[in-house]
Order: sequence, then structure tokens, then C-alpha cells
Amino acid sequence: MNAATSGMESLHPIIGSEMPDKYYIDAYNILHKSPLLRPLAREDFESAREALVDKVAAFCAATGKLAVVVFDGQGRHHPEQVSHNRGVAGLQVLYSPTNLSADAVIERSVYQEKNRLEVVVVSNDRGLRELCAGMGALVMEAGHFIATMREARGDTSATAANTRLGEPLQHLEDRLDSETRGRLEALRETLKPPTKEKRRPS
Repeated sequence: MNAATSGMESLHPIIGSEMPDKYYIDAYNILHKSPLLRPLAREDFESAREALVDKVAAFCAATGKLAVVVFDGQGRHHPEQVSHNRGVAGLQVLYSPTNLSADAVIERSVYQEKNRLEVVVVSNDRGLRELCAGMGALVMEAGHFIATMREARGDTSATAANTRLGEPLQHLEDRLDSETRGRLEALRETLKPPTKEKRRPS
């Protein structure tokens, strides 16, 4: 385990209002990595997908937190929000466009968040976890999030895992390997707003 990941795995429980405010969920990664959902996904992928959205909806309703479930694309040019028919205000379901993976949508969304210390990225994908942690976000593995959702359904003050690293963002980046730092810099350049040219006086 390298320095970039060592702090991410030191989970400690936090309760109730101290839970982070927003969760970005790498949906297909969760379906393939979760011991609970993986067997269902092998038999009926559509049912597994709906089951995941159901569980996240119940989590949002129980905790009042926000969650964005991101699936890989449906052929659009921009991430598309679809109706989930769960009646939960805090839940969004997104599909990435064909030119972007769900990971890329999550990376860009986290980058644009004003307070990344209140954002959790749920995925077992190491590259996604390291990049988002490098931006100051929290990370959580699939199995732990499934357990957190299960607990939240039974108790509105459910325990949740927080993987906050206790260092400022600039130190987090220092701990990343060169490949991850390069991806972070490339993301910044991609999302940097264009500079306006100053008009010369006539």
C-alpha cells in the first residue's frame, strides 16, 4: 500500500448530523464489487440496478443526505439526469455521455464542489479514489457503503464511515504518485474556464 492510499483505509464511525453531506456513487463499480449486489447483477442486471437505486433512496430518506448515483452512458453529449420515481428529493440518478465514463463524471463533479471535505466518493476503483482524495474528498469502499445504507434504514442516526485525511489539500497532493498527480492536473486544465482577452483601447 502506497502513501496515497494508506490514510484512506483508516475508517472511523461518525454519527447523525456529522455525516458528510453528499455522496457520489460509482454505480456499476458497486454492482460488480458489492458481495450483496454482485450475485443479483449476474442473474438480472436490471433488477440489481434498481435494487441499488432503491437502497440509496432509502439511505437519503433516512439521513437527509444527498446522493448522486452515476451509471455509464446512454449516448448523450452531456451527463443526463433521469427520473428514478422514488419521491426522494436528495437522490439524483445520472448517466454519463458516450465520450465520458462514470468515473470521469464523478471526477469533474467533485472538482466543481465548493466544499470537498463534505463529499464522499463511493467506489472500489483505486484510480478514482486516489484522484478524488487528492482533491480533498472522502472515499468509501462499496461493501462499507452497503453496510452503511443497511444501518441507516434501521436507524436515522446511523453510523457512517468517514475517511477524511487530516491534512490540507496541498499536502494530500504531495502524497499522490506521479500518475495520479498528472491526472489531477489534466482534469484541472480541462475544467479551467477560458480566459477573456483584454480589449486594447482604440
